[in-house]
Amino acid sequence: MVYSNMEIMNLKRLLVLVLGLACTGLTLAADEPASAPASAALAVFANGETISADDLSRYTERRLDLRQASRNLFGVQGIVKEMALTRALTLEGSSLGVPRRSEGKEQRFDDIYGQAVFTKLAPVCLAPADAAAARKFYDATPAAFQVPTMVRLQRIMLPRTGQIEGMAVAGWLLKQITDMGAHQQTFEQAAQQASKVYNNDPQGDLGWVTLSDDTPIMRAIASVPPGDMVGPVPEGEYIYLFRVMDKHPARTLTWDEAKDAAVKRAVSYCREQTQKSVQAKMFDKYGVKINDKAIEALFERGASTARPAQATAPAAK
Repeated sequence: MVYSNMEIMNLKRLLVLVLGLACTGLTLAADEPASAPASAALAVFANGETISADDLSRYTERRLDLRQASRNLFGVQGIVKEMALTRALTLEGSSLGVPRRSEGKEQRFDDIYGQAVFTKLAPVCLAPADAAAARKFYDATPAAFQVPTMVRLQRIMLPRTGQIEGMAVAGWLLKQITDMGAHQQTFEQAAQQASKVYNNDPQGDLGWVTLSDDTPIMRAIASVPPGDMVGPVPEGEYIYLFRVMDKHPARTLTWDEAKDAAVKRAVSYCREQTQKSVQAKMFDKYGVKINDKAIEALFERGASTARPAQATAPAAK
């Protein structure tokens, strides 16, 4: 079949997106060998302590609230960071003489104790005293009033293993990209086919999605114009293909839009920055190193049972 110049350009652009994602470490090979041994520590401390896959499994058994996030690589990276922060705060609390809870003394990753220590370390976030102070904060801190990119997004999501229509999943998705570029199939039709194989999560139109997470996938989606596709992207136990239907770029709220919530936003932004600052200080003081390769290997082996969360202050239970 003969393609027009525009069709050829579109196909080239899709291939660039695929290759660009591969360069970020999200490769297309679903059966590549693990990049770290099964016994590799997920995180290490300067004092010789480690966080193992067994530690991760035991921790997530009691954190059922993290089950959904545990299904993807970036979520598991988040929970390992949370565990590392909790442990570092526990070590810091011991050095400061903060008494342990009797029921939590045997826990290396005691969320409640970690939160108590975090509270001692964190400065108090005060609200602006009046409207003039709120406006001053708005003018001085535009990043606090940044609205992330929003996209109307379509998605095809399939397990990395197995086949669809007699083809390996990654190959099938690449064929759909080619067929869509040649106007032989629509994204909606491909999503309908995918739903016959996997329907535990929505296929097709996801509606408007806020791209607030700083991950390679989200950055790639935010970078493309409406009509373009991103993928196939293997991530965790699944492989994805996305299509951006419409887009609202990131922007800073005007003062008129922000003024009613500016006081509350000043407090929440202070807390967000405090969480980042305390984590950075604790990781530096206790020599915390996250082993991303070992975390990736959990998914490459298909053996992860983690329950991740954001790498912020430990959740009080």
